[in-house]
Amino acid sequence: MLGIIQLWCKKGQFKNSNIGETIAFGLMKLSEYLDAEEHLLPHGTGLNLDSAWFKIMYVLYTDGCLLVTYHKAALQIKSLRVGNEARWLARVVELVATRNNLVTMKLLECRCWDSYQAVQLIMKSLYLLKVLVFSLHSVETFSSFGFARVALTALIQVTSSTLAVIPTIRAECARPNKAITEENEAELSEEILREALDDKIRALTFIWNYLMTSPKSKTLLTILKRDYGEELNRINSSATKADIQIFLLPQAEEDDMANCPDRLLDGVTMSVMESPVLLHKSQVTVDESTLVYLLLQKSPQCPFTRTPLHHDSFCRLPDLQQEIHAWRKEGSCSHHEQFEDVSLT
Repeated sequence: MLGIIQLWCKKGQFKNSNIGETIAFGLMKLSEYLDAEEHLLPHGTGLNLDSAWFKIMYVLYTDGCLLVTYHKAALQIKSLRVGNEARWLARVVELVATRNNLVTMKLLECRCWDSYQAVQLIMKSLYLLKVLVFSLHSVETFSSFGFARVALTALIQVTSSTLAVIPTIRAECARPNKAITEENEAELSEEILREALDDKIRALTFIWNYLMTSPKSKTLLTILKRDYGEELNRINSSATKADIQIFLLPQAEEDDMANCPDRLLDGVTMSVMESPVLLHKSQVTVDESTLVYLLLQKSPQCPFTRTPLHHDSFCRLPDLQQEIHAWRKEGSCSHHEQFEDVSLT
C-alpha cells in the first residue's frame, strides 16, 4: 500500500485535502508496527519500506497534514491524558533515531553499504528529525516538559551516531573509485563524497542552531543543559577528537544535588523534578516527563505497584513545583555570588 501511495505522492498533493490527514492517520498507526532494521533499511531481511515511508512522511509534513496530529498530541501531553497521536509521534521519532544508529553501526562493523550510500541514509534521518521535531510547527509540541525527553533523547542518539562515522567517511574520501550506480559503472569521486559529507554536517548543524536560537525551543534547551550534561560532554569530546567544528554546544547547568531536599527528587530517576506529579497508589512523586514516558507505553503501569496508570491515578503538585523553582532560583543566586567573589579576588 505504501508503494502505491508513493507513486502519486508529490509535494502539494495533499494541501487543502482530507485525504492527506487520512493517510497521515494510517501512516502513524502503521509506524506502531514497524521495525527499524527489518523495514526501514535497504537490503533488510523483510519488506523494505524505507523510501516509501520517508517520502510520504516528508510530503505529509510539508503539506501540513500532520498539524492535526501535532495539535492533538500537544493537548494530550498538556492534560496528561496520552492518546494515540502522542504515542505515534513518539514512536516515529524513536524509529528515526534507531534507524540512524543501525546505519552507522553497520557501516562501522560490516560495511553493508559504501560511504556515499550511508551518508544518504543518514541525511534522511537528519532531515526527518528536523521536520518532525525541530521546525516551526513541531517544536512546540515537543517543548512541553513531558514530551521534551522524547525529542532530546533522539537528538543525542542521532548526533552521537553521526559523529561516530564521520572519521570513517573522511578516510573514504582518500580512497575514491567506489561505485554508486546499480551497474557499477560510475565512480564516486572524492569531491562527491566530501560534498555529501559536508551536507550531512550542515544538516546536523542546522538542528543544533535551531535548538540554541529559537524562542520556541527554550524549554528543550533548559532541559538539555540541566539533564544531559554527561551526553553533551561526550558529544563535544567526539567532535573535538575528530576535528569537527559542527556547532557550539550549550554548557551543562546541572543542579547541585548535594544540597537538594529529597522531596524535590523524582522517585524513579532521582533527579530534581521540574513539574512534580503524585502517583496515588504508591504515594511516590515523579516528574511529569517520567510520567509521560510511562504513559507512552502500550500498557502504562505504575513502576512501584504495577497497577495500571490512568488519568485518575495521579495529580500535579503545583505547590511543590513552586518550591522547586524557588530552590533553583536560590541556588542560581548563590552560584552567581560565589562567581563574583572569585572574580574580585
